[in-house]
Amino acid sequence: MTAHVGATPIVVGVEHTDAGRLAVVWAADEAARRGLPLRLVHALDWPIGADRHPESNPHRLTWGERFRATGVRALDEARESVATRHPRLSTESVLADGPPVAALREHSRDAAMIVLGSRRLSTAAEMLTTGGIAVPIAAHATCPVVVVREPEHTSGEPPTIVVAVDGARHSEPAVAYAFDEAARRGATIVAVNVRQMSGGLLAGLRMREEMQEGRLRLAETLAGWTEKYPSVPVHREVAVGHPVAVLREAAEHALCLVVGSRGRGGFAGLLLGSVGQGLIHHARCPLVIVPTSADETSADHD
Repeated sequence: MTAHVGATPIVVGVEHTDAGRLAVVWAADEAARRGLPLRLVHALDWPIGADRHPESNPHRLTWGERFRATGVRALDEARESVATRHPRLSTESVLADGPPVAALREHSRDAAMIVLGSRRLSTAAEMLTTGGIAVPIAAHATCPVVVVREPEHTSGEPPTIVVAVDGARHSEPAVAYAFDEAARRGATIVAVNVRQMSGGLLAGLRMREEMQEGRLRLAETLAGWTEKYPSVPVHREVAVGHPVAVLREAAEHALCLVVGSRGRGGFAGLLLGSVGQGLIHHARCPLVIVPTSADETSADHD
């Protein structure tokens, strides 16, 4: 599909791994659905001594040249796979100098969304890969950030998009994204409100009140969107438990899971929150983290 003139691109971080290739496929499919160009970005985070010649043979390639050649090869492979899958998709490749976080933040300024791969590693190990850079990028990005840990589940019937709804204003951008994506893909929205309750004698007495509060928050948040997208089926769920575990389970067979972040600036952990960080490492489908504007974030805390 030819991109619209002046359209903002979908940016995908390219790495020479299975996780990186999966992210490129997802990003290319999404760009084709939206009629947007695709920008492939590979960051060259130079190792120490990369510009030195091997002492044994000064005529051989320097480590820096080899390092750059590896990046070029990763971009060429990605571009070739995109061209095979979507021959008419407008695609550009960027070999950026510097750490991946800095490079992708720079490209997020004019992006429709950023797409990253995430390997199945321990949390500690993922901090050294794109799974690790997802946290600072998602916390500060001004556009949605998609972390592709596993393929989307296209065999579900009906296809579903799960969105986390907590009733606060910062849920609105995530809900907007979910409805727009569901309309594009003929999917059903599964809107989930998670209630966290401590144990004890009063837990049973509070259960009915908590469930009612959850249903109220869902109704209030979704009211305008169901009117705007009358053809999109909506299923509402109120669940009790830890948000990461509940949302991970709810989205096990989904096209994607959509959550909101609380704005940008400051400490990444405080902005993205423990739920967003937990889902980056444990979601069972592509995770979409949608930022809230600074104004909306301030209003939530007034």
